[in-house]
Amino acid sequence: MRRWFDHAGRAGGLFLVVGLAALTLHGFADGVAPAARDGDGALAPSMAADWGECASCHTDQAEALANTQHGKRAFGNLSDAGCQACHGSVERHLDDPTDVASQPRISDLGPRVISDTCQQCHAGGGHMFWKGGRHADAGVTCTDCHSVHNPVSTHRQLKEARQIDVCFSCHKNIRTDSMRASHHPVREGKITCTDCHDPHGTPNDNNIDSASVNEKCYECHAEKRGPFLWEHPPVREDCLNCHTPHGSNHQKLQRTSTPYLCQQCHLNTRHPSSIYDATSLPGPAGAGSSRAFNRACVNCHANIHGSNHPSGPYLGR
Repeated sequence: MRRWFDHAGRAGGLFLVVGLAALTLHGFADGVAPAARDGDGALAPSMAADWGECASCHTDQAEALANTQHGKRAFGNLSDAGCQACHGSVERHLDDPTDVASQPRISDLGPRVISDTCQQCHAGGGHMFWKGGRHADAGVTCTDCHSVHNPVSTHRQLKEARQIDVCFSCHKNIRTDSMRASHHPVREGKITCTDCHDPHGTPNDNNIDSASVNEKCYECHAEKRGPFLWEHPPVREDCLNCHTPHGSNHQKLQRTSTPYLCQQCHLNTRHPSSIYDATSLPGPAGAGSSRAFNRACVNCHANIHGSNHPSGPYLGR
């Protein structure tokens, strides 16, 4: 394994990987790194000495790292690179630890370099669309959401206890929507952002992790899929023609209330073409249209997503 010289010029063996494995299995006792042990629990003679310069100074970081997925799993695959796999060469830092300029801080690197560093390991699968994705293009990087040494969440090493709080730290408009009367149960914890979006990128709009918005909606709302004998074209085209996914003050996540929602398309067919405005709403004098009451158009056209009734071309009951 690679060797470095300590500050007095004496050669010292640096076994970061083995040391991190020992740290993972046995933890720290009063801030002192434990000696490595063999399979029977006996002290391993070759590891009886200090197991690495990094952990000998950065005790708090090493102890925190031992409880993360990186400490438990990843470092076993990093050969003798150890901390350098992420931080780069530490030789200058070992020569003079007090030199701030030589301290290999990940946070001092640009977003692209940080992401490239993480993608040394996290490259395939769900991370393959990161480059060129919405977050990468916006200058977001891995450490904006994840913490390697001190994660707050045990799931995915997030910087916040809840995933939605990580997302809401940037997407404040979506947080506002989620507080409205009609909303998906995100803030209640029944679903979360990654049930619909992949933050690491997808080939689809808005990082949707399905081929289309409708396919994503049908994963939960399968009864709306069809096929139907009588279909409603806007429904087949895009659920977002009528609904907004993150929250609405209108029932059932509608973009606006009926009948106004319907009259964005249906202005001059069958029913009188006058818009149901304030002059046609029920009033003290009893004037106005009863069709604007409660569910409005849907009072009669109940099967708005499609109908299989032989006599229901107008999506009636």
